[in-house]
Amino acid sequence: MFMVNKLTNMKKLIIFLMLFAAAQTVKAQIGSSKGVIRYYLASSSNSDLKLDLNVDSNTKWIDYANILPNRPLDSYNFLHGTKEIIINAIQRPRQSLKNYRYNVIQDDSIYLVTNATIDGAKGVSRDRTEIILGQFDVQNKKLTIETYDITQRYKVSTATIYNKAFKPAEILMTSRWVSSKRGSGTIMNNLEAGHNYAKTKKLSDSFTLKINDGDETVNGIEVAIKETDLIFTYHTYIKQLSTGKMLSVSNSWLYGGLLWERIAVPHLMINASYFSEPGEYEIVIVPQLPTTYKPKAFLGKTTTLRFTVLPSDTKYSVKTILFIALGIIILAAIAIFYVRKNGQKKLIAQQKEKDLAEVQLSAVRSQLNPHFLFNALAGIQNLMNKNDTDRANRYLAKFARLTRNVLKSDDLISVTDEVALLDDYLQMEQLRFGFKYAIEVADDIEADNTEIPAMLMQPFVENAVKHGIADRGDSGKVNINIQRNQNDLLLTITDNGGGFDITKQAEGLGIALSKRRVDLLNKIYKQAPVQLNIALTPEGSEIKITLTQWL
Repeated sequence: MFMVNKLTNMKKLIIFLMLFAAAQTVKAQIGSSKGVIRYYLASSSNSDLKLDLNVDSNTKWIDYANILPNRPLDSYNFLHGTKEIIINAIQRPRQSLKNYRYNVIQDDSIYLVTNATIDGAKGVSRDRTEIILGQFDVQNKKLTIETYDITQRYKVSTATIYNKAFKPAEILMTSRWVSSKRGSGTIMNNLEAGHNYAKTKKLSDSFTLKINDGDETVNGIEVAIKETDLIFTYHTYIKQLSTGKMLSVSNSWLYGGLLWERIAVPHLMINASYFSEPGEYEIVIVPQLPTTYKPKAFLGKTTTLRFTVLPSDTKYSVKTILFIALGIIILAAIAIFYVRKNGQKKLIAQQKEKDLAEVQLSAVRSQLNPHFLFNALAGIQNLMNKNDTDRANRYLAKFARLTRNVLKSDDLISVTDEVALLDDYLQMEQLRFGFKYAIEVADDIEADNTEIPAMLMQPFVENAVKHGIADRGDSGKVNINIQRNQNDLLLTITDNGGGFDITKQAEGLGIALSKRRVDLLNKIYKQAPVQLNIALTPEGSEIKITLTQWL
């Protein structure tokens, strides 16, 4: 009895293996009749019904199952060299396919299969059943397979097979997107009769433009290209040729609003922020597959367009200068108000001597700021009264940057930043008085890592300019020297002016506030006191500030 059962089981096993081999032979014949060698997932992983794609041995490369942003049920498969394919539907265990239908569309217009049921030859592969939907010629073609459940017609999954050569983008037109302020609105030029678009003349290769040209402002460049099967694969970049830096712009081409020979064409806006600096640029359009596995760009199909951005016109009228100056005064007043308000809060919250000294020091600093600002604004007013608009423009440009640094609330800044502040101030005053100056920092000082009290030297430099060399023209000179003496940091300011009466130096608000500030610093930094020495020299005056034990 045992032997009988054993023989029966052996027969069953042999019969099963024979049937399995026969089924595989049928499938191999179907697949190999045209040289089909491999299969790939063709549909989106989000689809209810999965599709396999079998390609023949002529295939040079394949990039499969690419899902586009915001289209979870759609998949793109890119081929090259393939002649024929086989499409299989994959039936999962216990999945009924009686309600599923499919369409096969060639080149978006020819329906090869319409509303067909999922049936055909079956073959077993591992733990799934593959149902052959058809064998198709795809030479230089685009096939789209749509699958859907007739009970959920709104939920259509598509698998696109693309086997065409990519071509370089054909630029139809480029234009500037411009605006100009007139009254309270924005005036836009017409591109075509009956359409209010902010486009101007057509731009050719190697064109030039200014971001600001008088009353006109360029907001961007618009590029229109010829329609293609897969417009989303054409990515646009902009390259700054002087630095070699390349930035990705977009591949989101728009339709509507822009016509070429009365047909809407894909177009893309490149914002002016991508080319805000003067120089040479290049617009680069290259086909690139939307894969996340092995990105593939067809660099041989690149299209380029070169252009040059010229320096913008930045002249200010006297009215504009006054308006900006008034705005700066208002902002400075607001900043001073908040500095004083914060100082009062600290005075209430902190009672100890050191904390009190810090609050008092902040108050002195807040008095130095408006003292400097109003002196500088007086300089601007002096240039405007002389109708020297060009120097007033340059003076104001430097003053704006200097003001931002002066209004910072940092107690300590690096030697590098302090030197930069002094350099900006002296360049600004040099426009008015024409003197010479020099700033020297010893090589053995780490300027970036060594901090000193913010604006410690500026009031003394300002005093040297206003009361020392202002009347000497280009024969006047100010020297600033920062050097090291063991652990001490020495700051020296000299000028070749006529000097001043030391007994009356307290009459100058900037000097008086600076001396008060030195007293407060010595309360805070008791282990590293600050020494101030003001003296006359045969050439003029000399200010020495010694930060003891500072290094």
